[in-house]
Amino acid sequence: MAPQKYPSSPLVRREGRPKGHAFVPPGEDRRPGVALMEWELRGESWTDEHPHDEFNYVLEGRLFVACDGETVEALAGDVVRVPAGSVGRYWAPGYARMLAVYGPNPQGAASRVHAYVRLESAEDSDGSAL
Repeated sequence: MAPQKYPSSPLVRREGRPKGHAFVPPGEDRRPGVALMEWELRGESWTDEHPHDEFNYVLEGRLFVACDGETVEALAGDVVRVPAGSVGRYWAPGYARMLAVYGPNPQGAASRVHAYVRLESAEDSDGSAL
């Protein structure tokens, strides 16, 4: 199989979702394979659940991720994994831009969005304001 190029495109905001774009959308081709997306949060929080592992590589800024009772802070150059079947909550009191890798998802099970919220309160010293 020949290599395939996936062109870049600008980040766009869809209703009720953070700004982002998919380089390789989930379920492209005939099999639900790996997805590759770029996205950002600006004073926002996003909560979702996937049937596959999700990895987020922080390109810029500061990202907080909560999953299974644990919270981590990730800075540019850090990678955060949310395991398959877990609800992950991601938030950036200021700004964070990430590269996300999902999958694979061999059964083609659906992902679920739980919440998208604009953060209104000032950031606490630990960044946990919501």
